[in-house]
Amino acid sequence: MSEETKIQITAEPQSIPSNCLFRVDRNLYVGTLYVSNREWAATWAPLAAALFDALEDLKGVRISGTEVLISMKEPPQDWRSVARAGGSAIRAFLEQSSEVIKPGAVDALEGHDLMRHKAQVVIDDTLNPGLASHGGWVEIQASDGNNLYISMGGGCQGCGSAGMTMKQGVEVAIRNAVPEVEGIHDATDHAAGVNPYM
Repeated sequence: MSEETKIQITAEPQSIPSNCLFRVDRNLYVGTLYVSNREWAATWAPLAAALFDALEDLKGVRISGTEVLISMKEPPQDWRSVARAGGSAIRAFLEQSSEVIKPGAVDALEGHDLMRHKAQVVIDDTLNPGLASHGGWVEIQASDGNNLYISMGGGCQGCGSAGMTMKQGVEVAIRNAVPEVEGIHDATDHAAGVNPYM
């Protein structure tokens, strides 16, 4: 493969210390899909399956647009080695295959991953379109059983109204649509906001 066509991938550890975000120079999937079940991934999400094979102690994989977010069971001692292994696994997979997620995968979701997907639909269809007018967004950073860890970004990060938006907007919308959700935790690094909407 020539340098011009070599797949470009960057890795970025997240505010949740067990997470790392990979950005890829091409679109992987239209929508967002999270998988925490290795066997399910082997059937429905080949890229996630490749990551489960490559990374010991991988808890889950979120694939969305040009991004792959991995969640480890425990924060690694050194993210550099995990990031290298994850990036290599993504690159090797994409050099061999273009079917990142198989058709019908969303309809086959089950258990906690289905619950998380329902919450993701609320975020994509209801919450983020409204927050976009303030230059902000919310996203699910992690999940543990029926508990969600949600972060705010853009104009929401560091905004004085962020706490109220999380409690009275994000939580209420998700709980109304997905009653099986138990805890909704704010995982935002509020101090890192550089352009809050006021």
